[in-house]
Amino acid sequence: NPFRVAGAPFECGRGSYAFYDVTTSYQFGQQRRMSGTASLQRGSYYNGDITAVGFSSGRVALLKQWSLEPTVSVNLITSPQGDFTSTVVRLRSDYGFTARMFASSLVQWNSADHVLSSNFRFRWEYKLGSELFVVYTDERDSMLRQGYPDLRNRAFVVKFNRFVRF
Repeated sequence: NPFRVAGAPFECGRGSYAFYDVTTSYQFGQQRRMSGTASLQRGSYYNGDITAVGFSSGRVALLKQWSLEPTVSVNLITSPQGDFTSTVVRLRSDYGFTARMFASSLVQWNSADHVLSSNFRFRWEYKLGSELFVVYTDERDSMLRQGYPDLRNRAFVVKFNRFVRF
């Protein structure tokens, strides 16, 4: 049975495929305020070619206790069945109030699925081994429409655990 490649305007049949690719990357030093890895990939992709450009493992220290971690991946696919581009953009943020209390967030957009997702989490270790988590997450359909993207799902969770020593 043929299978659909995410974001592609075509299906691929069964069988074996030989791939080749060359990837080059440059890593910015972690001792700097901004670090990460920039990469470029060029190679084959089923009956076509792929060119991928990315930035990953990024970190920007805004303050001693607050950092941002951006990630971008752009994949350009050319094929006899059609061309397409798949893009994923992600931004993570961490803020440490104390060594035992922090908040983090993750926002991601995926062009292949047209999904904008977000996750916000607060963690507090109020006593050694005992924690409180508050988490909000949602997923939205980001198809180009007027107004705010349509909601696909949403969750709000509060988790409390207590360490008990016998």
